[in-house]
Order: sequence, then C-alpha cells, then structure tokens
Amino acid sequence: MSQTFDNGEEQGNIGFTEGVRMDVGNPVILLVGKTGAGKSTLGNLLLTQPHDEGPFYVSADMESVTQVCGTAAMSIDGVKYNIVDTPGIFDTQKVTDDVLKEIANAVKKCAYGVKAILFVFEAKRFTDEQKNVLDGIRRFLGEEATNYIIAVFSHATKAQIQDRAIMRKAWNQPVRSFIQDIDNRWGIAPNSDYFPPDDPVHKARLGEIMAFISGMRGVYTTDQLEKSRKEQEEIRRQREEEEKRIKQEYEEKLKETAKKESEEAYKQKIEDLRQEFRAKQEEEEKLRRKEREEAEERFKKTIESIQTENRMQRQQDENLRRAEREAAEERYMKSIEMMRQEHKEQQERAETMFNNKIQEEERRRDRDEKDRREERKQAEETYRSRIEEAEKNLKNRENNETMRLMKEMQDREKKANLEYAKQIEDLRKKNALSQQELEKAKKKGCFSLDTKVQLANGKFIEMEKLQVGDRICSNVRNGELEISEVYLIAHLGHFDHSLSMTNIEFTRSDGQKGQIRTTPTHCIFREDLSILYAQDVVPGVTKILLLDETNELTPVVVDNLITDEDTGYISFYTRAGTVIANNVLCSCYDDCPQSQTLMDLVFAPIRLWTKVFPSNHRQEELHPYAKTLEHIYFNWLINGKRLLGLS
Repeated sequence: MSQTFDNGEEQGNIGFTEGVRMDVGNPVILLVGKTGAGKSTLGNLLLTQPHDEGPFYVSADMESVTQVCGTAAMSIDGVKYNIVDTPGIFDTQKVTDDVLKEIANAVKKCAYGVKAILFVFEAKRFTDEQKNVLDGIRRFLGEEATNYIIAVFSHATKAQIQDRAIMRKAWNQPVRSFIQDIDNRWGIAPNSDYFPPDDPVHKARLGEIMAFISGMRGVYTTDQLEKSRKEQEEIRRQREEEEKRIKQEYEEKLKETAKKESEEAYKQKIEDLRQEFRAKQEEEEKLRRKEREEAEERFKKTIESIQTENRMQRQQDENLRRAEREAAEERYMKSIEMMRQEHKEQQERAETMFNNKIQEEERRRDRDEKDRREERKQAEETYRSRIEEAEKNLKNRENNETMRLMKEMQDREKKANLEYAKQIEDLRKKNALSQQELEKAKKKGCFSLDTKVQLANGKFIEMEKLQVGDRICSNVRNGELEISEVYLIAHLGHFDHSLSMTNIEFTRSDGQKGQIRTTPTHCIFREDLSILYAQDVVPGVTKILLLDETNELTPVVVDNLITDEDTGYISFYTRAGTVIANNVLCSCYDDCPQSQTLMDLVFAPIRLWTKVFPSNHRQEELHPYAKTLEHIYFNWLINGKRLLGLS
C-alpha cells in the first residue's frame, strides 16, 4: 500500500472558517472522536510524520487543541485525498452547534465528498459517552454516514497492536455490536513507542486502515449532508416549538396554582420537589457506586484467574523443559558411547589393515628377494656354462671377446641389484607418504582472524573477538536476519608457520569490492544452497550468496580466486550451522563431507550437551569432540586411499 502526502505552505490547525487552501476536487478523510482519543496523532501517522511533529498539533492536555478543522493532503495508491482533523465532539470548550457547524463547513468545502469517516476512540470499554458521540455523528450526518465509518482503536497495548486477535478478544458486547453495524471496518492506530515507523507491525496497522479507505465504495456527498442538516433543522425547530408550548402551559398552570394556593403551600411544593430531586440523585449515586464495586470485584477475580493459569502454565513448561533436558542428556551419553565404540572399532580395523598391509609387503619383498637370488644363481650358472663352452669351442677367439661376455654378465648383475634397491626405496617412500598425507589432512580448515561478523545488536566485530554465547547473524529468512548463538569455539590462535589460505574476491551490487579468506577446504554456499570447498570455486562461473542492503541473499559471480598465506586461524560453530562472514553465507564446517545436513546431524550431540553444560573452550588446541570426529574421518580417508592403492 503506497502513500504520499503534501503539506503545502500552511497546514495544521487551520480552520475552514478562516479559509484554507485545499483541492476541493479530492475526496475527504474525516477524523472524528473525543478530545485525547488520538485523532491528530493518527492523522500525522497516516502522513508518515512523527506522531507529535506532523501538521496536526498534538497536546497532552485533555482540553481540545483543534478548535477548528485542520487539513493536509495525502495519496493512497495514487489517489489524492484531503485528510481533515475535526474538533473534539461534545467535549470542546465551544458549544456543540459551533463544532458541528465547523465540521459541516469542512464537508461542504470539498465538492467530491467524504470518502471515509475515521471514528477514533480509546481501546477500552465502549462507554455511554462514546456511544453518545457516535449517535451525535449519526444524527448530524444522517444514518447513511454509517456506511462510511471506519472504527480506529487508539491507546492500545503492545500486544493488541501486534495481534488483532488479542484486540478482538478485549471487546465487550457494545463494541462487537458497533463493529457489526459498520460491516467489520476497524483498525488499530500503531504506537511509535512500541513499534517505530519502519517496523513491519507499524506499517501493517496503517496499511489495514488505508486498505479500508481505498476499498470504500462511493462517497458521502454534500447533498446528503444538506439533506441531513435540513432534517435536523426541522427536528430542532419542532423541538423548540414543543418546548416553548410546554413552557407556556407550565407558566399558565403555575400562575393558576399561585392564585389558588397560598404562598406557604407553594414553598412547600418547591421544597418537596427539591427533596425528591436530591433523593433521586442519591439513589443514582448509590446505583453507580454499586456498579463500580461489582465491576472491580469482577476485575479482581479475572486477574486472580489469569495469575493462577499463568502459574500452572509456567509449572508445566518447567516440567516439560526438565524432561526434555534429561532426555537430551541420556541421548547424548548414548551417542558418545556409540561414537567411542565405533571409534575403537575403526581404530582396530585400521590397525589390522595396516598390519596386514605391512605383512603383505614383507612377504612380497621376501618373494622378490628369493626370485632375485634365484635369477642371480641361474645367471651365474649360465655364465659359467658359457665360459666353459667358450673355452671348449672358441679357443681361437681373442681374449677381448671373453672379457666382453664377463662384463655383460657383471652389468646384468649390477642392474638387478639396483632394481632391487629401488623397489625397497619405493616401499619406504610409500609408507612415509601415508604418514605425510595424514599430517596434511589434520591441518584443520578455518577462517582468518580478521573476518567480520554481525552481532545481534547490529555491531560488526572481527572473529578474533568472538566469545562463546555471542549471538551473531547466521542466515536470512523472509527479509529478516536470523540470529544464532555461538555454542563452541573449536580452536583459535596462531600457527608457528604459514598456513595456506584461499582468498575469494567478488563485487557487491553497489560496485564495491569484497573478499573472504578461509582455508582451502572450508565450505561455503552456492546460489542453490549446496556447499563446496573454497578451493573448488571457479572465477567467472561459481555464484556465491551475498547479503545486500535490503537484507536479502543475492547471488554474485566470483571475480577471482587467490592463494596466499596467514598464521592466524579460528574455527567455531553456531547452533544454525551457518554464519554470514564478510556478508557471505558460509557453512561453519570444514574438511568434511560436502553435506550441510549430514554435518548438522554429526554435531547434534555437542549442540545438546552445550545447552545444559556451556563450553568454555577457547584455546589453540582443538576441542576434544571435534578432534575425535577429525581423527575418525581422517583415518577413514587415509585407509580408503590405501585400499584403492591395493586394488
């Protein structure tokens, strides 16, 4: 629901009787109600102005500030209106006829007519005084005006403003009857102290009122007002004539009575009338006092009943939380025990596989050694047989041919020895490589310490200053920032050597350059919310999710991918499993299978455990839980590679 307004040069409490500048071709939105009900405040809010600084003057006094009608221009969905603030009806210092005349002048000033009548009253019980105000409007504007009335509740509580159902439950029978009479056209005036103008609740309440205005069919015209005024003038004239006739008859009877009765009897009559009037006043006062006492008693009983229900509800909630906590602890202990057993079994399997592999390598080496010895033996026998044959059959050949054969045999023997030594060295290197791969895999993936995150209060801090229990921005849902608690800092500090880091560079929607720096195997989100390692990002192709100024996650193409070095590192986890770092949506997980759901399940036990026993770990050494998971994963990874090598 879009709206604009134009204050013009002179607006505020300007009466039509002094001549106000107004586009008479625009329909009128009329604000009516008691003094202090909040008419002027609502008018300022509809003009998107501060409730006490807009063109309509607002005062804390109960005396009517608006003695004459004030006006301002506004538009709803492109349709222009004149919003008119009227004096407080039936409670201003001016006489009622002058007030109604002022309102009549306001309606007559606009040739188009009245689009809507906003009847503003406090969100309390519908009193007889408010009913009289409504009846006065109907008498003054005619019964047809009911078709254009929109009830607006002011001075509502925070809960009533936030939830229309709570406001509806607070109505008594007169209020329900009144709302039904006006075809359920009602709204709530927002309170800027509870919900600022940019708050969605504030906008929603004003949007509902403006929607009723826009959806109103037809207008209340000056012809209808003139017809109603003529009817009221005729009724008033008849009433004045009747009062005059009754007065004349009373005076004539009084004169006749004065003639017939003595002055003493006349005085006695006057005294009786006075006593009767006083007795009637006392009886009415007793009745009002009794009604107040009964109302107070009902209110006390209601409060006591609500308090009792609240105590019972709190007790039930506490019992439920205790049961959930105990169940979570039991599940956690079972999960830890299962993980320990599984870890033990995996270690045993890994050791068995490793020992089998070593034994197999030793057996293969023995077989190779045996084969080489056999080859050398056969070669020596062949050599001796050739020498003997050469001595028998080639006695006439020169000695250099004999030397050539001997050298050839020696070269073959030397080559066989070199091949054997090389195979032994390859086996040693292969075993050393497995250990290097394990050490390399154990370099945990992290963020750099200068990466920034946003706290729940809107402040940005570097990750180096993060503490367990901090609530930070982790995601976006429906245009709202999602805040999540940091429940574990796995480790942070500085290596004594340089750490390889991946620097992802991108361009924001406003043209500014941005970057985020993590270890190569830290997980970030693609535009389809799947995750990949930072080292797998392809510049010019991969799109990551970036938080823009409107609190929306927007896909942006990565500009460049740079590998550099750093010594600072931090690894932490939020309860959501995600974090918005340097405005980029990232996973909290690293060096792991590329599945966010799987990793959330893996870390579920420690999330439950830290709800009951908060973590105080903030050290360079990796947290035991993360260290256990890391050891299991890397053993599986290295053993898997070995099995692939064997096959």
